[in-house]
Amino acid sequence: MAFTLEVVGKGFRLKDADNNREIDVSPAQAKAWQEILDRRAREQGLKNSEELLANVKIAVPEAGDSQFTIGKEHGLGDTDTMLMIDGNVQFANPDLIHAYHEGSLNPDFVLVPTMQPEGAPAAIDAIKAPASTPDGRKNAVKTYLGEHSGSVEERTNAAVALMDSRADFGSPELQAPRLKEIMDVLVEPYEGEDARKKIVDALKQHSWSSTDGKGMDGKGMDDKAMDKLISEHARAAYGIQ
Repeated sequence: MAFTLEVVGKGFRLKDADNNREIDVSPAQAKAWQEILDRRAREQGLKNSEELLANVKIAVPEAGDSQFTIGKEHGLGDTDTMLMIDGNVQFANPDLIHAYHEGSLNPDFVLVPTMQPEGAPAAIDAIKAPASTPDGRKNAVKTYLGEHSGSVEERTNAAVALMDSRADFGSPELQAPRLKEIMDVLVEPYEGEDARKKIVDALKQHSWSSTDGKGMDGKGMDDKAMDKLISEHARAAYGIQ
């Protein structure tokens, strides 16, 4: 079973899933690992390893582990495990990850997204997961909206539910890009400008409120900021004035 990486002061240690074994790492390892995790964080659009570790768990494989077994160990379903695999782009093959050996300066770190409580749409987990990819997020949102496509109104309302969960997208810098991605999936099936404009107008008519208590300071999204984002993206992406 894979180890889980834990932060201890300014260093790290590895703990097995049964809490029977703990492995302290050397200062040289801690320095090298910090650099790797900072790089992984930047690849995910996050500031540093501290922000990364606040959003994901880091698994370090033992002999016989794969990303599939790691997903199962962390209680992920098949869909969420595939999203995790899609996000760990550093591995060419999910089965070909290397077991940790003592003193390693460059172990195979597997980023495991932290799932929301049971009942939350998998799409929200995919959107907020730092280890996600654009294609993984798009597929998750597409699947979710596909379950609510009885009418344009139903599909739009489902998208609004995702967009209103923007406090869960991670850092504030991720909010606008994730909102635009949801909009793109929402309007994709509708090619006519009239149909798309109707959807955009419905989004603008929604009463958005900042869920993080911040407004027009560049860090939050109140109603006015949301309307501006929707209008600007509709104009730039779909040619809708």
